[in-house]
Amino acid sequence: MDARTSELPLETEHDYSDGSEFSQRSSARPSIGVTDILETLRRNWRFPLYGFLIGLALAVVYFVTVPNPYKSSARLLVDRSVSRYLQNNKIVDQPTFDEPEIGSQTFVVSSDSVVIPVVRSLGLTHDSEFVGQPKMGGARISDYLGDLKKAVGNMLGMSVAPPADPEAALERAAVEAIGKRLTVAREDIANVINVAFESEDKNKAAKIANAIADSYITTTLDAKLKSTRVASQWLQDRLVELKKQAADADRALQDFRGANNLKSGGGGQGGMDQRANLEIQLANAQIATAEAKSRLDRIQQSSGSGITAIVGTDALLNPARSGMINFALNNSDLVKLRSQYREVAARAADVEGKVGSKHEVAIKLRRQAEELQSAISSEELRIADSYSIEYQVAKARETELAATVANLSGGTKAGSELRELESSAETLHKLYDGTLQKYKEINTIETETMPVQSARVITRAVPALSKNSKKGWAVLAGSMMLGLFLGAGAAVGREWVADVFRTPRAVEQVTDNKCVVLPLVEATSTPMEELVLDAPYSRFTEALRNVKAQIDTNRSVHGAKVIGIVSSLPKEGKTTVGANLAALMIAASGARTLVIDSDFHVRRLSATLAPDAREGLLEALENPTRLPWLVSRRQRSGLHVLPCVSPARIPNSAELLGSPMMAQLLAVARKSYDYIIIEIAPVMSVVDVKMIECFVDQFVFVVEWGETKRDLVLDALTEAEVVRDRLACIILNKADPVAIQKIESYKGIKPGDYYQS
Repeated sequence: MDARTSELPLETEHDYSDGSEFSQRSSARPSIGVTDILETLRRNWRFPLYGFLIGLALAVVYFVTVPNPYKSSARLLVDRSVSRYLQNNKIVDQPTFDEPEIGSQTFVVSSDSVVIPVVRSLGLTHDSEFVGQPKMGGARISDYLGDLKKAVGNMLGMSVAPPADPEAALERAAVEAIGKRLTVAREDIANVINVAFESEDKNKAAKIANAIADSYITTTLDAKLKSTRVASQWLQDRLVELKKQAADADRALQDFRGANNLKSGGGGQGGMDQRANLEIQLANAQIATAEAKSRLDRIQQSSGSGITAIVGTDALLNPARSGMINFALNNSDLVKLRSQYREVAARAADVEGKVGSKHEVAIKLRRQAEELQSAISSEELRIADSYSIEYQVAKARETELAATVANLSGGTKAGSELRELESSAETLHKLYDGTLQKYKEINTIETETMPVQSARVITRAVPALSKNSKKGWAVLAGSMMLGLFLGAGAAVGREWVADVFRTPRAVEQVTDNKCVVLPLVEATSTPMEELVLDAPYSRFTEALRNVKAQIDTNRSVHGAKVIGIVSSLPKEGKTTVGANLAALMIAASGARTLVIDSDFHVRRLSATLAPDAREGLLEALENPTRLPWLVSRRQRSGLHVLPCVSPARIPNSAELLGSPMMAQLLAVARKSYDYIIIEIAPVMSVVDVKMIECFVDQFVFVVEWGETKRDLVLDALTEAEVVRDRLACIILNKADPVAIQKIESYKGIKPGDYYQS
């Protein structure tokens, strides 16, 4: 170990990163942009082409199997203005349209109630275009699929029993076929409906479109007439019923009056009006009696108080006095007497104030005042007697009216029953009159104004001059574009699902290491291990010179001499890369180069470069000083090879590679050689690389183009951290030369003149 320590540059002498950035990068896929997608499509151009051709083929099949029909259209105008005038009995300035109502008519036009009469009237149940197989133009794809379904059902024993009514089945098939070819849509104007129909015969297309429009108008008109007749019949039945009920009510009323000896005011409505008038008069008489009684009572209460009490302040506090004042003021005689009394009383008071109360003039004036007061009292008694007579007259009238009403109603209980009977008869007569009015109106509309059409044909369908080719061209363009996009999607999806490396940019982006692309070289008579000698100006050789330049750069910095060639899996090209890289080092600068086969499991390098060797690595490990006598020398390149010669696999091969004996062997080799290239077993297959990595200065990691999974490469680099830290470069091996040329041409590089095969 001391010798190795003095001669071998240890890993601690190198400035390698800790790999944290690599761990972060390895957790995500390489970013995919527009350039990556275009590059993928350049490499997989066959997928979009195949998709385009498949879409074109499907479009051709569509043109062949599906006939290109003629299309004719009729237009309907839905106009509700006349109907609304008849209903509202007025003319509107502009027709009003109900959006949901107009929209619902598009479904009515295509309904069975409209289509079935057309099928029956035109005899479409026997037209091969709508039932059975078409005679010309090819059948629809759906017809073929239906036949195939029936055939499969018959083979599996699931055949459908024939219909009980063949004619009804044909009619149903024709209706469904018309529904598929019929297009009903509203135009830009809200109340215009376009009815379009497609057919292989242009005359038939126009004929059926017009027939559907006419059938819609006829159907809606028949529906209106039917609803009018139903309403008329219902009103007629209701009139008969109401007439019978009204007659029964009148009969019951007359029988009740006769049984209770009640007066009739003419029967029916007239009797009820008479009793109502009498009741009003009775109420007025009762009010008049009450008013007369109130006046009489107030006069009687105020009688004897005299005119002084009436006009005094006590009258303001006593309502009865106040009432008397009103009566007195309204009587002219009382007003006159009261005025005279005031004058005489005033004069008497004035005279008494001047000459005293004993004076003859004063006594005379008092006597005159007393006479006036007596006259006022007499007038009051006369007024009271007149109000008493008025009260007696009002009371008598009230009594007379009450007796008349009681005689007319027959008492409280009988009157209540009579009023109920009269009210019932009156209600039934009103219902009968209202229903009769409606019946007359609806019969007037039915007989005088029907038929009132709420829709009419404004444009009749005519035979089309040419076929409806827009749909076919749209299918053609759509099929080709769809196929093209599906092919491109398949190419991109295949690239994404494959998850392999196809460009050096992807490798560098994921692993953060320089990548060199080696093209795939076809097998020739020249040994693949010495290809750099036979084709020194080829792309393959130039790529290996790039690898050598990267190794020499690291060697000048770290003094690295031992290079390990490693890969994730077997058969990725380590042997070819290692042998040609070593041959290039000798040919380029004459450097002494040794190639060691450390793969104790497969030993492919030994079988290729030293097939006749009988001793090799095992013997060199036992005695490193024998190294010069154990190597095999290639005649043409001068390359020295230390083969691995063993009759069988060695169980402790990993321990041998990491043993002190291996360190001593490499220390001896360092003294004699400028470059030492070691081919190591795959990282993901065995653990040999983990044991020998401490003796290797640089690693070259080989990845097979388009085959090795990205995750597998990342796992291998993560598994062997020292390999990741000491990578000189990654070789993307066996790359498709055409793909490389496309990548270079995409980047604007044209190095073809510098390469020779």
